[in-house]
Amino acid sequence: MFERDVSLYLDDILESICAIEDFTRGIDYDFFCTDRKTYSATLREFIVIGEAIAHIPEPVKTAFPSIQWRLIKDFRNFIVHEYFGVDQRIVWDAVRLELPQLHAEMSRLKASLAAP
Repeated sequence: MFERDVSLYLDDILESICAIEDFTRGIDYDFFCTDRKTYSATLREFIVIGEAIAHIPEPVKTAFPSIQWRLIKDFRNFIVHEYFGVDQRIVWDAVRLELPQLHAEMSRLKASLAAP
């Protein structure tokens, strides 16, 4: 079985974060809730983030305890398994309140792994 390098999973996470930022830039909550493409695309990228996080090795997760690894994976599971029951406000709040911090933390993690 082919194993990907952790940096590739971090790239997946960062690309998904950037995609969500692009999708939601300049819009408000009402637009987010009524524009199916934006909402669906955002959910998909959160799923990608959760999937990629599941492949980050435990030693890396342990070295970066400030990242809420389990919560992110649980959010992915919630979206996938409770699709029709997902509260749009929770997703919007994750975009606005949690994603900027996750972006910064994942960028720091990637930079630290790339450093010699």
